[in-house]
Amino acid sequence: MTDDLKDAESIEAADQKYVMRPWTHPKGEPVIVAKAKGCTVTDVHGKQYLDLTAGYFVNNAGHCHPRIAEAASKQMHEVLQVSGKHGTVATIKLAKKLVELTPKSVDKVFFSTGGSEANEFALKAARQYTKKSDIAYLENGYHGLTLGSLEVTASEKYRESAGKPMGGENYAIPTAYCYRCKFGPHKECNVQCLDGVDKMFDARPNTAAIIAEVVQAVGGLAPPKKWWERLDEIRKARGILLIADEVQTGLGRTGKMFAVEHYGLEPEILTGGKGLSGGVGSLAATLASDAVAKAFFGGTTPTSGGNAVSSAAGYELIRILEDEKLVENAASVGTYFTEAAWALKDPWIGDVRFTGLLGGIELVKNTETREVLGKTEMGKVKDTLHDLGMLITVSGLHGNVLRLQPPLSFTNEMVDQFCAALRKALQTVRGS
Repeated sequence: MTDDLKDAESIEAADQKYVMRPWTHPKGEPVIVAKAKGCTVTDVHGKQYLDLTAGYFVNNAGHCHPRIAEAASKQMHEVLQVSGKHGTVATIKLAKKLVELTPKSVDKVFFSTGGSEANEFALKAARQYTKKSDIAYLENGYHGLTLGSLEVTASEKYRESAGKPMGGENYAIPTAYCYRCKFGPHKECNVQCLDGVDKMFDARPNTAAIIAEVVQAVGGLAPPKKWWERLDEIRKARGILLIADEVQTGLGRTGKMFAVEHYGLEPEILTGGKGLSGGVGSLAATLASDAVAKAFFGGTTPTSGGNAVSSAAGYELIRILEDEKLVENAASVGTYFTEAAWALKDPWIGDVRFTGLLGGIELVKNTETREVLGKTEMGKVKDTLHDLGMLITVSGLHGNVLRLQPPLSFTNEMVDQFCAALRKALQTVRGS
């Protein structure tokens, strides 16, 4: 049997014929990546892109970091995978490191294989510990696409993918969308968006927990500190647990090792995933307090949860973040990115939101009325950026936010390169 996939055309034809994907593709996608290094990827045609998605928010240290590759390779000659009833040195080292880095409110780690799964186990753990069934989640919240995680994901489009009605145990509470706050300018904020939340909780005494991304990756929404202080006070008074979903925000993405550090939050449960394996295989974690962990019963463990190779790579990733000061770099470059995007003074840029290198640029037709830039124009902006060698995604509550989450090794020079492309893209689409 011979391999007949020898050129770009045959590879793309095979992709179309054999690979199933859950969405339709815009112009120029899917990009079939042949090589990746640092902050760039190269497709099968030899075209190079600056990757502002970090491989879908996974490669925090950049693509194919040599130390991660070496750690994974070394582990592959020692232990690959064992039963979840047992353990490996690599997994135990990673668990210890995670507990040391996260708030003192969590003590133990349960490993699984992806962010949705980590959140599923978090929901189980919260319900088992509190013996209550209801879960509150934030408007605009995203926590995964498996059935349980879908029930705490706000998007109706995603929820419809379940093929069945969502259960009534879970409910949404307001989030802080300061750019579109109905109560007036952000500088006058008294977190009125939380008015009435205490009554919502009182009406749902069976609430076990709130699950939330502390900074929402969909749209880059970062509440003011006093917003989280008030919500935290309300939930603690009622014995409601906090599940901090750090699947996207963790491991340096926001300019802190974990986003909860920006607010001084101490969740009883914290989840991680995406970048946790350093891009090697799939790895996720559900961290919990000793009390919650004692009550936890998973039924079984995911077969590949805590894979030794992924764990070794993840442990090395954290060492790289520390040694190369990539968390500090994320904070610094995120600030530069904010300033550079505003400096474009483009009439379609309504808001620029960066917390470290978790960013969003919200595009509007009119900065006074904040009218959302339409789907057609947004598609053209994305397509033009793609043509200019910029790999991005579009997100946000209204689908009008350029979602920018590059590797944490991104530089100011790369920011300038993107902003030059963005200026050209916006002018081109507006002119057409």
